[in-house]
Amino acid sequence: MKRFVLCILALFLVFINTSVFAASNFTQKEIKAAASDGFNLKATLTYPKDKTKKEFSTVVLLHSLGYNSQWWGNLEQDLLDKGFAVLAIDLRGHGASIYNSKLTKSSWKDMKNSAYAKYPDDVIKVINQVKEEYSKKIFFDNWAVVGVNIGASTAVLASDKLSVKPQAIVMISPVVKTKDLYIPVSIAHLDNVDFLSITGTDETESQEAEAYLKRFAQKNFATYVSPVRTSDMLLLKNDPELSRIISAWINEYLKD
Repeated sequence: MKRFVLCILALFLVFINTSVFAASNFTQKEIKAAASDGFNLKATLTYPKDKTKKEFSTVVLLHSLGYNSQWWGNLEQDLLDKGFAVLAIDLRGHGASIYNSKLTKSSWKDMKNSAYAKYPDDVIKVINQVKEEYSKKIFFDNWAVVGVNIGASTAVLASDKLSVKPQAIVMISPVVKTKDLYIPVSIAHLDNVDFLSITGTDETESQEAEAYLKRFAQKNFATYVSPVRTSDMLLLKNDPELSRIISAWINEYLKD
C-alpha cells in the first residue's frame, strides 16, 4: 500500500511539473533513446517559446545516485529564464530510465559497476538523439553540463568522449572515483573547459576530492562552498541561492 501511494505521489508531481511548463512560455518534450545494449533511456527537453531565437544553447543536467531528473529545484527554471534549453536526463536505473531491452525493470540499487560504466555512453546517446530530433532548435556547439556526484563524474567522462566539448562543467559534491568511474585523466583532457566545483560546508571528502581534481584542470577551476550542512542534490534544495549562482556562472559562458 505504501509503495502504491508513493507511486501515485510521484506521478502527481511529474504531472504538476509538466503542466506548469505546458501552461507557461516553455515547450517540454519527452526524449527516448536506446543505449548500446538496448536499455531504454528517458529525458526531458525544455526550451523557451521564443520566436525571435532560431536556436537555443543547451544545459545538460545529470542527477546523483538515488535521485532523478525531477530533483533540480529552481535550477531548471533559472536556466530557462536566461534563455537556455535544458536537457534533464534520468540516468540508467533511475526515474523513467528503468527498463532494459527486455522491458524488465532495472533499479540502480541492483546494478553492478559494469552497468554504471555505461553512464557516459548513455548520456552521449541521449544527446545525439536530441541533436537528431531537434537540430533546428537545439544545438550543442555552445553548451554546458551540471552534474552531481556520480552525475558529475559522468559529465566529465562523457564530455571527454564528445567531439564538441562543453564550454563549462559544474560539479556538485564531486568525487575522484565512484562505481569505477575515475575522472582525473579526463579532466586533464578537457583543456578548453572551465569548471565550477560546489560543496557543502561539512563535505570534507568532496572538498578533498575537489582539491585533488583541481590539479588536473587545464583552465579555470573555481570553487564555491555552500553555507548549508548537507550534500549532493539536497544542496540545491536547502540552499536557494545555489541555483542562481550556477545559472549566472553558466550564463557568462553561453550568453549570446
